[in-house]
Amino acid sequence: MAIEAINITAWGKALSQTLSDLYEQRATGELFITSKTSAPWRLYFYAGCLVYATGGNHAVRRWHRALRQHCYPSCSTQPCPGINEIGWELELLDHAIEQNQMTASQAKAILQTLAEEVVFSLMKQPKASSQWRADRLIETRLAFLPIEPILQTAIALQSDWESFGLDDLSRTVSTNFLPDLAPILRKPRQLEASVSPIIYHNLTRFLQGTHSLWDVSVAMQKPLPDILHALLPWIESGIIELQEISDLPLPVLQLEMTTFRPCSAAKALIACIDDSPLVGHTLSHILNPLGYEVLPIANPLQGITTLLQRKPDLIFLDLIMPNTNGYELCTFLRKTSVFEKTPIVILTDNDTIIDRLRSKMVGSSEFLAKPIQPEKTIRIIQKHLGHSHEFSTLKPAQVAIA
Repeated sequence: MAIEAINITAWGKALSQTLSDLYEQRATGELFITSKTSAPWRLYFYAGCLVYATGGNHAVRRWHRALRQHCYPSCSTQPCPGINEIGWELELLDHAIEQNQMTASQAKAILQTLAEEVVFSLMKQPKASSQWRADRLIETRLAFLPIEPILQTAIALQSDWESFGLDDLSRTVSTNFLPDLAPILRKPRQLEASVSPIIYHNLTRFLQGTHSLWDVSVAMQKPLPDILHALLPWIESGIIELQEISDLPLPVLQLEMTTFRPCSAAKALIACIDDSPLVGHTLSHILNPLGYEVLPIANPLQGITTLLQRKPDLIFLDLIMPNTNGYELCTFLRKTSVFEKTPIVILTDNDTIIDRLRSKMVGSSEFLAKPIQPEKTIRIIQKHLGHSHEFSTLKPAQVAIA
């Protein structure tokens, strides 16, 4: 499909031509792009091929989406020291390959997905300006991507976008890039009355105002235009509202702090009940070096027997899961003699006063907002388990990816 066949801004057409020219010229360098509606963008080329694309308002969310699409939950990136603000995705991928956490083909597929999303996002910008910097290079051999397939993917996505009439919605809802907005349910009773209980349950998981439309698309494994088209009647009627949402923290935590390591005699078992294996993986990387054992449970209904057998010293419990919710499970655990007094920490994407009050009412001990931060997690464990500790210093640039 030619770019002339779709409705795209003058800037989008100019960008498409620029990218094609760089490929034809076998150019090497950085295309630096600025826009009034987003953070800067950077596209790096080597001999005309695109090797790395990043930037915009949601670079970290984009990273998590690509990771989920191509290697989640079978593998994930491991912490590595000293990564940079520019090029951190490449360094995490390099490190993951070295640690046998993913294959080179998976890394290439992730970079391809990142590039496709970046180019589509750039083509949807109402106006932007670009600067070519031939002296700006980035070292990587992970992927050398021809620009034409990336452009064709962006054009096909724009064609579907137009066929659903989503450009009109983009102009009326917000000045921000529409896929970066987060749907939030404003009239739950009206939605519940219009769909089946199963659909209502599945939808409300993603209508908390904490997941962008891009995030929802990947989580539900549906094309972005299809997701927006399905939500459109509820958006237009005010049942669902689209709101701005910030990016996730950069997966580089500069920790110049004194922390603690449990004595070997005080080793504790920490359970993590969360349908996302990535959360348990992150807790393991935070707590295992400190001497704790982490017991991940992705299916809470099947994991009750394991909990009763292992009797963890502390439980991290996700608030929203496919087959149950944290409130119900916390109530159940508190009714058992085994977990009557066990510290239970509720995990959630949606940190509100109502959620905190309800968590207390069902007997939770603590409330921890996602994404999981090492310092807060460690202090909660110290507070509730009260172990004696040996003190040590964490090195800078520890990485958390959930």
